[in-house]
Amino acid sequence: MSTKRRSLLLVGAVVLIFTHAIYLKGNLSELVNLAAIELVGLSVIISYAIKRKHLEVRKLARLLVHGREGNIEETIKRFYYYALVQKEQGYLELEKELQNERDSFVRRGSLLAIEGVPEDELRLILENELKGEQYRYQQAAGFFRLVSLLAPGMGLVGTLLGMTGVLETLSDLTQTGYSLSAAVVATLYGALLANMFALPCYYRLMDLVDQEMFEKRLYIEGCIGLQRMETPRVLFEKLNSFLPGDKKLVLIKAPGSMKGTIERQDLHA
Repeated sequence: MSTKRRSLLLVGAVVLIFTHAIYLKGNLSELVNLAAIELVGLSVIISYAIKRKHLEVRKLARLLVHGREGNIEETIKRFYYYALVQKEQGYLELEKELQNERDSFVRRGSLLAIEGVPEDELRLILENELKGEQYRYQQAAGFFRLVSLLAPGMGLVGTLLGMTGVLETLSDLTQTGYSLSAAVVATLYGALLANMFALPCYYRLMDLVDQEMFEKRLYIEGCIGLQRMETPRVLFEKLNSFLPGDKKLVLIKAPGSMKGTIERQDLHA
């Protein structure tokens, strides 16, 4: 199942459960309170004001829904191909091939490698870029983390403010019950915003950060391999060792041939 379909399925399940709970226990109109919405919405505004310089809203929304576009297996195949070109045709031809590389991190790192940048300096440059990207991701995820911390508190503030209305209407039990339900709704809004939206988004982004960092570390080793002029086979095996057992690739070569095909390992063979 694709990442987009999993995301839509999760959202649909949450909406279905919430709607069913309302159907069993109450009336939807009783859960609508404009003042509570404004107070809890204030937590989003505060969080955005703090984290806005790190947020690219469209990019963030697309990332949460669609996930990352990277394909680690295809990148391993491309590094194997680049090592072949380097060995058989030389640096100039490899440089031409790298101009068509879609991943800017791989392209930049590989070009630095074949230009003769020392290994230590090359690793330092790429790891610094990696840290910068990790920081941007974490700051974006921090927006949702901040919302998850502020929303319940703002909901509680709404409830406390609502309770003042309860105290003013103690002589009228009907009005008291209405005021009490309206006060409690603010806490409900805060809890829902934090636990059904902000925290899931936060953990999803952090999971994407982990994926990104894992793949970029593999790419760094690929660039270092090109800098060392490692053989295509050695470079392939080094990068393949990053993959878990059920996703490992196999290199199939004809005897005496430099070139080979890379396929997913058949665990049932």
